[in-house]
Amino acid sequence: MNINIYKRLLSPALLLCFLFAGSGFRAQILTSSPYSRYGIGEMNTSNFSHLNAMGGSFSAYQCDTAAPYFINIGNPASLSGLKFSTFEVGGQAQFTRIISATDNLKKTNINFSYGSLGVPLKHFGGMAFGIMPYSTVGYKITSFTTDPYIGTVKYVYNGDGGFNRAFLATGIKPFRNRLANFYKSTLYDSLIRHSNYNNIQRLRHIKFRKELLSELSVGVCGNYMFGSSNQTTDAIYPGSITWYNVRRQRQAHISDVSFNAGIQTDFTISKVKEKQKIDIKDSLNNVIGQRDTVVFRTLKHKVKFAFGAYANLPTLLNGTQNDIIYTYSLDGFGNELPLDTVLNSSGIKGTIRIPLEIGGGFSVKKGEKLTVLVDGGVTNWNQFRYFDTRNTFKNSYRVSTGLNYVPNKFAIRGLTYLQRVQYRVGFTYSNGYLDLKNSLISNYAITAGLGLPVGIGLRDDIAVVNLSAQFGTMGTTANSLLKENYIRVIVGFSFNKRWFIKYKYD
Repeated sequence: MNINIYKRLLSPALLLCFLFAGSGFRAQILTSSPYSRYGIGEMNTSNFSHLNAMGGSFSAYQCDTAAPYFINIGNPASLSGLKFSTFEVGGQAQFTRIISATDNLKKTNINFSYGSLGVPLKHFGGMAFGIMPYSTVGYKITSFTTDPYIGTVKYVYNGDGGFNRAFLATGIKPFRNRLANFYKSTLYDSLIRHSNYNNIQRLRHIKFRKELLSELSVGVCGNYMFGSSNQTTDAIYPGSITWYNVRRQRQAHISDVSFNAGIQTDFTISKVKEKQKIDIKDSLNNVIGQRDTVVFRTLKHKVKFAFGAYANLPTLLNGTQNDIIYTYSLDGFGNELPLDTVLNSSGIKGTIRIPLEIGGGFSVKKGEKLTVLVDGGVTNWNQFRYFDTRNTFKNSYRVSTGLNYVPNKFAIRGLTYLQRVQYRVGFTYSNGYLDLKNSLISNYAITAGLGLPVGIGLRDDIAVVNLSAQFGTMGTTANSLLKENYIRVIVGFSFNKRWFIKYKYD
């Protein structure tokens, strides 16, 4: 099917679903970063609170075999693991100290972060839809230049707004019965019946391949991108009858569809090979020596290895741009008196080229207690275009790692509550795509969080409060640039419930 047909089908549906929710985004100031002046603004993470607490690692993250379940929209292939209907919503508060070589400024921003509903699709997959910010613009920068003929000119740069993402994603396991069918096959019976060393090795290799194929998940996500950004630049000249102040106002709107996809698979180790020495006896049952033999030891906790990869596909987002430049003066009370319009263009059509982002990672899970994630990705930002304006962005990369530990998720209520709490830590680093004054604007953060069970915690009615905090730094004070030290706190709520189930008996 032609991709344009997908766009015509997907855009109106998602727009109607999230029209009410999306209208609330426009009133928010989501960031105070001066670096949101560039490109389409500061890029927001595609992770929810529980993954942000683990450094934002998501490529190989999978739902547990038992509730609670969480939505991973960064890699839609993980949705195949949903067993209950899952609703997630979250908000964040960011406390930023912007530091220059001579001064510093504190900023606070509080806003909605995400909302999503995921549902299982019978026994082979799951789907989710929701809404979240994609990029945000929010800055006010003042600078001064001195000219011997004019005097001191004040420049003021203002920006607000951003773009939002309404998504509809699904993940399935297309070959989920391959391993089960192998256990029912005559080949399996034959290998078990004639269990010599060669057949045991062959059986293990076949089971490994069948398991990888059975656990293979593929996912795709369609995103409706919408919103607007506003940028204003003022050149304010000293009081003079020769020079008038100049203001440029630029507004960009987008409304289009993008896609991303992912893949995951895993295998589990329940036994390990070990060498053991056994006694060699003669006909009289006397020990005359020892020899090595191979045995398989059953692990107390199974170890699960998962692998994942994702791709945010390159996209041309259609949009329009309004541009106006005019001169004005200030009266004695500071009121603006517009004078001449230099440029006034509206509804100019163009495109924003979003570059390709690819990444992958792996996870190791020991039993139902410990999960360790390692993740990375690269983005071809040198391919970014903003309404046909070429930018000097650099290709960027990201690495992150994190872990989740829960002492006993199946503990009974009461004094064992702390054993059911999920403890999370992580780290993330990105070299950044902005190269200003020969300095890359890198970003790194240490993360931590908790998953707090709430309510009565019945098997099919589970709720978790997810708390995460990021302590990070972006930018530098070298070369007259700015550094941001920030604390970002995200509070999320996850609800698991058996919805849409038709019961046989009342």
